[in-house]
Amino acid sequence: MVRKMNREKLVLAVTLCVISNGCIFGTASAAEAQDELDIYQGQEYVVTATKTKLEEKKVPMAAEVVTQEEIKRTGAYDVRDALRRAVGVDVQESGMTGNQVMIRGMDTTHTLILINGRRMAAENSGSTINAYELQRINLNDVERIEVIRGNGSALYGSDAMGGVINIITKKPTEAGGSFEAHTGTNHKGTSFSYSTGQIGKLSLKFGGGIEDIRQLNSSYYSAGSKGRVHNTNMYGPRRYLNFGADYAFDEKRGLEFDMNFMREQFQSNSSDPDTTGHYNYDNNRSDYSLNYYGKDNKHDYNLRVYYNTLKKDNDTRENNTITDWDYSAYDTFVVEGKDSIKIDDKNILTIGGEYTQTSMKGTRFGGGGDNKYSETKYDITKDGSEKEVNTYAGYIQDEWQLTDKLFLLPSVRFDHHDSFGSHTSPKIGATYELSDNARVKMNYGKGYRAPTVYELYAQMEKRMGGMTVVVYGNDELEPEESTNFDVSFEAEKGKLNSKFSYFHNKVDNLIVGESLGMNYGPGGPRVESKYFNVDEAEIQGTEAVLGYNFDDNWSAKISYTYLDAIDKSDNSRLSNRARHNGTIQLNYTDNAELPLTATLWNQYYVDYLYDDHNYTFSTTNFVVNKQITDNLRVYAGVDNIFDKEFTVDDDHTYSIDGRMWRVGAEMTF
Repeated sequence: MVRKMNREKLVLAVTLCVISNGCIFGTASAAEAQDELDIYQGQEYVVTATKTKLEEKKVPMAAEVVTQEEIKRTGAYDVRDALRRAVGVDVQESGMTGNQVMIRGMDTTHTLILINGRRMAAENSGSTINAYELQRINLNDVERIEVIRGNGSALYGSDAMGGVINIITKKPTEAGGSFEAHTGTNHKGTSFSYSTGQIGKLSLKFGGGIEDIRQLNSSYYSAGSKGRVHNTNMYGPRRYLNFGADYAFDEKRGLEFDMNFMREQFQSNSSDPDTTGHYNYDNNRSDYSLNYYGKDNKHDYNLRVYYNTLKKDNDTRENNTITDWDYSAYDTFVVEGKDSIKIDDKNILTIGGEYTQTSMKGTRFGGGGDNKYSETKYDITKDGSEKEVNTYAGYIQDEWQLTDKLFLLPSVRFDHHDSFGSHTSPKIGATYELSDNARVKMNYGKGYRAPTVYELYAQMEKRMGGMTVVVYGNDELEPEESTNFDVSFEAEKGKLNSKFSYFHNKVDNLIVGESLGMNYGPGGPRVESKYFNVDEAEIQGTEAVLGYNFDDNWSAKISYTYLDAIDKSDNSRLSNRARHNGTIQLNYTDNAELPLTATLWNQYYVDYLYDDHNYTFSTTNFVVNKQITDNLRVYAGVDNIFDKEFTVDDDHTYSIDGRMWRVGAEMTF
């Protein structure tokens, strides 16, 4: 294992290497390289799909960019909210446990969420992967969000079988700042950001904020609790602090440093006929990154080392008595490098490699005994047991303009996992231009997901909602493997633009948590589960997107997804998915010097399968923005205008939020 001291030595060694002699590779101005590598203001370019700057129309993969302008126009208050209208992305709430993040019906465990291309230390059980990540980012620090729908394993390895969401933050190269405040039914908060711009060789940025999540109540019928359970969301404060620096050694190369902190101090409540429960959550995450970059006429490269950690300290109280305590720490350490080489006018070859170490320690591996808590001290040590996995990887990709109309993108990645040996993920994509305004895109590839540390080694026993939940890992799990194919047609004609896609995903060795049954004893219900591989899942469907500009003031967008997601072992539908879903959106702007914009949209779900029941529902939402002065913007909005909700009874356990309002203001300087 790379211990803390070794990490510090490695970071120091890389820093000294870069500062002393410029390390490796070629020439270019640091400002130019920074602009080329990281800052793309329009929607016409994406970076995540190929790790290079490439026109969105040319990228074979289905890509969508949520710009800062769109984030502001829709009054989003966190990254999850900003992604609600993204095509093929499902970020439905999942009660007290956060939200799922599904792309094209693939499970939330198959979506890789990155910040500036970096993996974040986070929860890694089957039910908590990605559950909280989209809310843990200071939205005021976000420049744009890139969504890649479809298999990304050929570049990103494990966890990217379904797609990639890359959240790209602001850079310090342009001077200025902003201050934002908002309030509403479920949120209130404030945030700020400031960049110095280029001062000699140095650029700096600072940012931060605080969110206060309001308490919301819900109820459902639970057979395990033999009655109705009333609970709340996780509520309380979340704080952010962000710092970034960019230093130009000369006109050829630059060095970036990022440091980010996040703390959550949440609580939640739950009650059933026999028990009243109260839960406290104290979560802290720290993130450090050092990136050396540069560019010349032939090379576009970077060398990066980063480390982040999430520490969770939780306790459970039943009927005002502390009954359980839980501690866990998740660590991610990565060293990676990449070089995109211009072979000639028709070929750009990208090669890269990385070493990744993920580790977890705490009470969820059975370390430290039975997790009992006394009134004066913990009866276990905080360290508990510790497990880790290490992965070495290398990849190669060729951007090949085979003819004037045909663009090919073959790529392959090799991973060596210390528990599962070697794995190869090949992929090929192609874009064929039918004309300047129409094209066909195709992709075929293989992907995989290695079991997480928790899925392999968990031995958790925790009191929750009047019952004891027991989860066992399984060190005999096999990696999930997928075969992915999609084809799409895109065209623009006059005021109309359109995209139509078909996708097919087959997943073998799907990892699921299966119940071992429920027992009743002196301590109440005891629910046990264990992770297993199941045979096969097949997920296929179609996507359609139509956009139309009526005139300079009015525009509309309609998106639709049909999904057929099947467990092939018994041909049953996979749950937590809608057979049909989409968005109908109408936009208005007055195009004034200080513009007013408004967005009205309806989001609908048909045959949403949850808890063996199908649900059909839609919500209508509205937000309006007004630029008061050059430096002051205000907005207001309402979600679920008509206050639609389900009547919750013994057969209906799925619920949606009722009407929710929001108002906010942003001042720039």
